[in-house]
Amino acid sequence: MNNIKRSEMLLAAADESIAQAKFSFDRGVWNLTIRRTQEAVELCLAGILALMGVHYPKDHDQAPLTLRVLKAHGLGIEEKKAKKIQRISIDLSRKRGPALHQEEGHDQTTAQQAIKDAQLVLNLMKKVRCKLLVRMKKNKK
Repeated sequence: MNNIKRSEMLLAAADESIAQAKFSFDRGVWNLTIRRTQEAVELCLAGILALMGVHYPKDHDQAPLTLRVLKAHGLGIEEKKAKKIQRISIDLSRKRGPALHQEEGHDQTTAQQAIKDAQLVLNLMKKVRCKLLVRMKKNKK
């Protein structure tokens, strides 16, 4: 499988994770909503790394590496947005395990914010992916 296809599959999986998070939210299952939104963030950031051919650690917080690699390739994200992505990624990765194992209880407000945050990261990474694909196409010529 090539990097483009893998990236496409990872971003599709991120979309699916958000859809599952929304399903859990609609059923009042706040902790599972947190878990699925974290997966979405991890998957979409991993999708960018995969597209760039970067071998990434199987870690739940992919934001620091993704943002460093993008910056190194001249595709840095505006500082304010980059900090927000980092905050979202670390926050959700820290909540992930305890949420799954019911060690912490999350409420509707937290779950709703998690969905908004994950969607924001996914939308930004889809834009980055488009820019990368255009750049890759130009470099092929």
